[in-house]
Amino acid sequence: MTIDTARTGTPRRSSVRATATWLLTMHLFLVACFWAIVVVVAAGALVVIDQQGSVQNSILAFARQGAVWFPFAVFIAITAAYLPVHVAAGLTRRSLALGSIAAAVGTAVINGVVFGVLLLVERAVFDALGWRWRILGDVVPSPVDAPTFVVTTVLTFLVAYVSGLLVCIAYQRMGGWWATLALPLTAGPIFLVAALLAPNDGPFGLGDQPLAVAAALSLLIVAVMAVAFDRLTRGASVPQRTS
Repeated sequence: MTIDTARTGTPRRSSVRATATWLLTMHLFLVACFWAIVVVVAAGALVVIDQQGSVQNSILAFARQGAVWFPFAVFIAITAAYLPVHVAAGLTRRSLALGSIAAAVGTAVINGVVFGVLLLVERAVFDALGWRWRILGDVVPSPVDAPTFVVTTVLTFLVAYVSGLLVCIAYQRMGGWWATLALPLTAGPIFLVAALLAPNDGPFGLGDQPLAVAAALSLLIVAVMAVAFDRLTRGASVPQRTS
């Protein structure tokens, strides 16, 4: 019996909160570094493009894929490294699962808001300098309004980050071959949700269904992935140290 189940048999709320806080702090530190690099690179690119020709498109919008895949990889790495430490500290795998999911939600919301704010700042700079500001449709699907953009972006980030958790624990539980074969189920939802939320993009686009429907389907996918991660994490083994 572990420390946080000694009295109740279930993870204490404080252990889940502490796990989520620690993981979120780690992810936000890396996220801050990521966005700082993005801003510097975007500013440098604007200077170069302005000297060579005319600026007509958003540069920051190209960071969207990075904001999807960089934290996705980070969630895989941190979860793999933290699992044995968490268990060695006497905490349950259940609290790790809940804390990790909470950290994924928090990171997705913060990343989505930061991305939206940076695009608004970039647009204001473009307007002040007399440049044309637009987002290429194949980079970031142009939203009909700011709230729609924030919602679709946060949902896209959320499914990617929960997918990172699921990919990690799948490799830990299933081994390399089976986990690789399972990638369509563990990482494939990223592309499915992207299709669901892409406006006017085929049969799954927002142009063919309300945002509420696409968002509900996306949240359902995230919920299924989160449950799968929780169940797989409960039975995860920790390699024993040999002397």
